[in-house]
Amino acid sequence: MAAAALGAMLFFLLIAFGIGLVIAILYLLNLQNTLKAASPENRKMPPVNVWLLLIPLFSTYYMFVVAKRISETIKAEYASKGQVPDNPKPTYNVGMAMAIGSAVSMLISIITFKDTYGDTMAAYSASSSGNYEEMMAVQNASGGALSMLGSFIGLAVFVLWIVYWVQTATYKNKMKSLPSNHSDSQIFNQF
Repeated sequence: MAAAALGAMLFFLLIAFGIGLVIAILYLLNLQNTLKAASPENRKMPPVNVWLLLIPLFSTYYMFVVAKRISETIKAEYASKGQVPDNPKPTYNVGMAMAIGSAVSMLISIITFKDTYGDTMAAYSASSSGNYEEMMAVQNASGGALSMLGSFIGLAVFVLWIVYWVQTATYKNKMKSLPSNHSDSQIFNQF
């Protein structure tokens, strides 16, 4: 019976991982296509480089780079077409807030993991010595305010991620329809 429950749990974890991977791929395709919507001379990074965000830990640093360069790309594309974006740093603020939140959330996760692991060992030690009251006190103290803060930051990062995705998709579509600023129009060449 325990093997069946473990198998079912593993199945659902694989399904959740698959869904998460599909969502991540769609998000990265959006970022890549946002960069591709700009003229090659206006791109501040190769579009394919957004896939580096799939590398664990490195992605925490690289999200800062991606957020900055996508913003600079959008701004350069607008400028080359003689247009002004509705924000002087398009997508930058949300992208950087998301990157900062992700970094802080990861740091909190590392700290709470260390604390939880240490508390688990202390609880085990207390239980092996027969001190069950100490064991319960150690287990109840683990987690706490820092873990709750990490959860709130994680939720905020999730909301910022959705907003960033929508912003980059919106600018991608706007860049595709920007009028060209070239002066070699046929109207002026008739004389």
